[in-house]
Amino acid sequence: MIFNSTAFLFVFLPLVLIIAFPLPRRAQNLVLLTASVVFYVWGAGWQVVWIAGVAVASYLMARMMHSNRWTSSRAFFALSLIVALSPLALLKYLPSISLRWAESPILALALPLGISFFTFHAVSYLIDVKRGSVSPEKNANDYFLYLFYFPHQIAGPIVRYSEIVDDIKHRPRPSRHDVVIGFSRFGWGLAKKSLIADPAGVIATQMWAIAASPEPVSFSLAWLGAFAFAVQIYFDFSAYSDMAIGLARIFGFHFPENFAAPYASISATEFWRRWHMTLSRWFRDYVYIPLGGSRHGVAREYIALLVTFTLTSLWHGATSTFILWGVLWSSALVVERLTGLNKSARFAIFRRAAMTLFIVFSWVPFRAPSLSGTAEVWRAMVVPNSFDLSPMILVLLSPLNLAALLLGLAYMFWPRKWAARVFDATTGLARTDNAPLLRVGVIGLVAGVVGISVSFLNTSTPFIYFQF
Repeated sequence: MIFNSTAFLFVFLPLVLIIAFPLPRRAQNLVLLTASVVFYVWGAGWQVVWIAGVAVASYLMARMMHSNRWTSSRAFFALSLIVALSPLALLKYLPSISLRWAESPILALALPLGISFFTFHAVSYLIDVKRGSVSPEKNANDYFLYLFYFPHQIAGPIVRYSEIVDDIKHRPRPSRHDVVIGFSRFGWGLAKKSLIADPAGVIATQMWAIAASPEPVSFSLAWLGAFAFAVQIYFDFSAYSDMAIGLARIFGFHFPENFAAPYASISATEFWRRWHMTLSRWFRDYVYIPLGGSRHGVAREYIALLVTFTLTSLWHGATSTFILWGVLWSSALVVERLTGLNKSARFAIFRRAAMTLFIVFSWVPFRAPSLSGTAEVWRAMVVPNSFDLSPMILVLLSPLNLAALLLGLAYMFWPRKWAARVFDATTGLARTDNAPLLRVGVIGLVAGVVGISVSFLNTSTPFIYFQF
């Protein structure tokens, strides 16, 4: 069940609102937890047992931490991390690794939806409890609500327990302000998904279908498909984040932002401060800094950086294309540190243009099914062999698809001085959190109605980050 599906929009969400909204906070939490479990079972069926196991194990082991000499030890902490990470390793990485030595994977089970996000929530909680930055949660329902809460459950943003515990335990009744902004943000995300991400994705998908066929990929087609995917992945993932943040806000929960105009970056360092920010901060705080960060010399810093980005690549998938994608970005980050470009804002216009090309170029292995497919598209992008577009692509360049692509490209070149999110700037929230609710609500309502209408007229696709 996805946020832009008929089942969610016209069955699940209305029922949750009708049942949960009038209730006091404690009863509302229980209803939201039940609804969240139903949400996951609806989409993943019996696979809920895997994440339920992680939830129960992380809750119990955190409660046991620091209770005696053994559970306070590093060995017990390591054991708790192994238990939390085991389903992810077993289901996501073992099959990929085993295929390198066997014709069939050792364990051929479907990957549970959002298991990477779910696991990272549990791991961050265990680490924070071990560090003493949060206290072990005694109320199982509150902790399980943190893990299962349906807005962020499948594709983030990655919310730390410390960021949401006050909302779980002490949030007041959602104000009219929260409800209007929440619904408006949800509608905005729905419009981004339907109006821009999905139509741009049609063009990108067809380009990769041609790349997998005997038909050669032309220079024009390769760049068109690469830019189309760059548009698709940003608007698809940021749309999900908008919808998740909006849904949470309706019930009084405040999720951290996940994007901040990443395509306006002039360096790789800046890009990763703006793209999927909750994941970047997760790896910074739980991997990069514990490995030494920049505090113990240049060599230690580069080792920490390479290890962090290797794990970031593997988080997306244990495939050669994701590893290549990680190599590209880790190399760019190292070069920037060697040259000092990570701390410089000089030549911003030229560096932004170069960064845009690098970003588009780097998305190719992220999207390509294989290294050979990556090489073919890259070759066509670098060595102009033909400027023709396939008839199949020309057919797909409908007014809607072309308009979606042009809107996405216009955003990629959004002026850096316009720092506010488009939603905030449009609604007036960029200037004040007390923007006129009528304006906020009307913009969200129009965006939501248009998004729903377009999604019914066209084939809607699952969110890209569901696979992670």
